[in-house]
Formats: sequence, structure tokens, C-alpha cells
Amino acid sequence: MTYEEFKNQVKNRNGLGVNLHYSISEVAILAQSLDTFGGGEPVVTISKVEPFNYHPRDYRDTTLDLEDWQEAVKLAQELAMTPLRERGKVIKHDWIKKAQRTLQGILGKG
Repeated sequence: MTYEEFKNQVKNRNGLGVNLHYSISEVAILAQSLDTFGGGEPVVTISKVEPFNYHPRDYRDTTLDLEDWQEAVKLAQELAMTPLRERGKVIKHDWIKKAQRTLQGILGKG
């Protein structure tokens, strides 16, 4: 499974109610937290640098129910079992590109 396919699978799961977060070393599936601030809590993380490495996390402090959490873990496992070189490029959102250009402008490299 590629990162793009993973993004589409997560997006197409109606009722799952999760978002994705990409960092340098991992992809996280986030669910809305039950705390007063309502931010995103990772329920599964998938390594982008170590093959076959993913970590399910506790979902009980989020709005996910057990079945949705199991579905998220299943998708994460499928991505984690795909060799790194076959996953494709990481999806970069527009705000990341804009932030990179702004930072380059501030540093005088743009």
C-alpha cells in the first residue's frame, strides 16, 4: 500500500472520524480527543524509516469506538507491512509548502 492509497483508504472510511499527520519519521492516525480542548490524539503510528514498524495506542481517551480503532489498526498494519521503497513519496500538504517558502524567504534563501 502506498501513502496515497493509505490516505484514500482512511478518507473513504465513513464514520471513522480520523485525520492523518505526517512527520519526518512517522505517519499518525489521529482521532478527536475527549479532553476539553478537543485536539487530535494519535491512535496508531506507522514508522516511515523502519520497515514493518507500527504502534497501536490507547483509543479510550478519543471519540473512536473499539471497531473503528480496530479498522484504523488494520489499515496501519497494511501500510507497515509494505516495504518502505514501495510506499511512494510522502504526501505534502499545501500548508507545508507555503511554510517552507516563507521560512526560506525569512532566511534569505528564497
